[in-house]
Amino acid sequence: MKKVFYRVSIVILSMIVLSGCSESVTIQLEPDLTLFVSTDKETPIHLNAKDEAYATLANWLNENKDNWYSTSGKYPGGVYIVSGSDGIQITQRRVILYTITNGKPVAKYVQEIDQTELKVLKDI
Repeated sequence: MKKVFYRVSIVILSMIVLSGCSESVTIQLEPDLTLFVSTDKETPIHLNAKDEAYATLANWLNENKDNWYSTSGKYPGGVYIVSGSDGIQITQRRVILYTITNGKPVAKYVQEIDQTELKVLKDI
């Protein structure tokens, strides 16, 4: 009986640790954003509140403040957006939030997304 209890306890503890704790994150976009596509990092694209892509991102961030998970990983590809001292990367399946420290991005939070979400930004 003790072995069964021990095994069940280990399984439950593992599930709790692996599931992690989600956090609430608020990002306020700067009036002007600089966007880079991973396939052409040398050509910046400038966005402001008048652009559909800017409005789409601002609305998405406002509607998705919850369910962010801490990360320190690296995620290749997608679109990179610089907003003041924050960085936002949008890949096919994730949105990653960065803090830019000493000119280098450091991943802080990640959220899984559906492939249809933020399509206007993914298609730039």
